[in-house]
Amino acid sequence: MQDNLLNESNIIDFIEQKLDNLKVTNKKMLVAVSGGADSTALLLILESISKKSNLDIHAVHVNHKLRKEKSDNDEKLIKNLCRKINVPLTIISRPYLKEKGKSSNIENYFRESRYEEFLKITHDTNSYGVFTAHHLNDHIETFLMKITRGSGLQGMEGISEFIELNGLKIYRPLIQIPKHILLKFCYKNNILPNYDHTNNSNAYSRNRIRNNIIPEFEKINPNFLESINRITKIIGQINNKEKIRISYEFEKLEPNYKENEISFSRIIFNHLPEFDKKLILKINSEKLSPSTFMENKHLDYIIEKLNSDNNNFSLDLPGPIKLISSRTRITIKKLFEFDF
Repeated sequence: MQDNLLNESNIIDFIEQKLDNLKVTNKKMLVAVSGGADSTALLLILESISKKSNLDIHAVHVNHKLRKEKSDNDEKLIKNLCRKINVPLTIISRPYLKEKGKSSNIENYFRESRYEEFLKITHDTNSYGVFTAHHLNDHIETFLMKITRGSGLQGMEGISEFIELNGLKIYRPLIQIPKHILLKFCYKNNILPNYDHTNNSNAYSRNRIRNNIIPEFEKINPNFLESINRITKIIGQINNKEKIRISYEFEKLEPNYKENEISFSRIIFNHLPEFDKKLILKINSEKLSPSTFMENKHLDYIIEKLNSDNNNFSLDLPGPIKLISSRTRITIKKLFEFDF
């Protein structure tokens, strides 16, 4: 597939079919643009598709001012490109230092703040959702990161093509396309995207996987990305079947649903097989907060506590999630509104 996508018309046709499958070709959509190759290629592809369909696009860029002049250069590049191809653009200035503290992880902070802004702009522009430029390399990097953190099958699906967070519909139409093809697409359109040199720093786990680990695997198997991609698809199919099965099992636990809260029987839960317990905890936590990621060690600890003689206790879980247990009931609760 990758060789076919080196042709410009083929990649546009491929994404157009993807949008048709996602049922968004006739929608008004935001396009998140950073100034890098991935999002620049996405904007160019979507602009080309919009000329022959009812797709209506509106670009959006969040400037965190983290790299000072370089961040401003990203903004200038996006402004010039949007002016050139006649796409409306919204620029949001949200300096990192002024808001530091919402998240202890800088990458999580950027994601949280961007998605908060995207949600506001979808309302302001009456847009249906937002396109982001996550691609195949991002997908595989996420898969490998989840493995290193002890993920279960759910985490090993990598990045989903579509997800809805607090009413914000997020679409990732490039998720099957490797980064090098997107970069070549920009060059063929005489666009020189900006490069974020922080990607060279191996201070971040994702960068170490991107710069050191994946290249070593590609020396062994040049088609490594596609091989792992096939694995994630199989895992996704298995997970879908398990979710259906677990949904039937969960109804036996006398569940009670409230806004930002799900409770169920602790007594019946404790008699389930351990695998089913873990799936129930993960699925319901992620239902309240899709960004929540619980490692196996977290699940083991929760199950051990629930099996103990400790009648009343509470646990702060990864993400804005809290588990509260009485002698007879377990409650999973989301703590605050935004959980990106």
